[in-house]
Amino acid sequence: MLKKLFLFGCLALFSVASFAQDAPKKSTAKKVVLKGYLSDVRCGEGLENVKTAALHTKECCLMDDCAASGYGVYANKKFIKFDATGSEKAKAFLTSTKKEKDLKVVVKGELKDGILAVVSIEEAK
Repeated sequence: MLKKLFLFGCLALFSVASFAQDAPKKSTAKKVVLKGYLSDVRCGEGLENVKTAALHTKECCLMDDCAASGYGVYANKKFIKFDATGSEKAKAFLTSTKKEKDLKVVVKGELKDGILAVVSIEEAK
């Protein structure tokens, strides 16, 4: 009898453990709306403050080496990199904007592990 009870307990424990592993994991992505300055990663990681971010130019962002590094936004006193799709959207924004500097934008997306999965980029008003 004790053997059967022990075996039943082990099976029940195994079933619970197995179910817990199959349960969907909660996403750690956080929906955000950021207002800041658009920059390429190469230059953006060196931005020290809002003043230097506002001076960064469209011309620099579109230079081959800078564009190849990807894009991000300087917001809330730090530089946040975009995912690949976000970098494509940033490049499209840069090629279409008439502004040469002061590239202030509003970016919507999901932030996960320090990378922003961009949904939209618009010029800040």
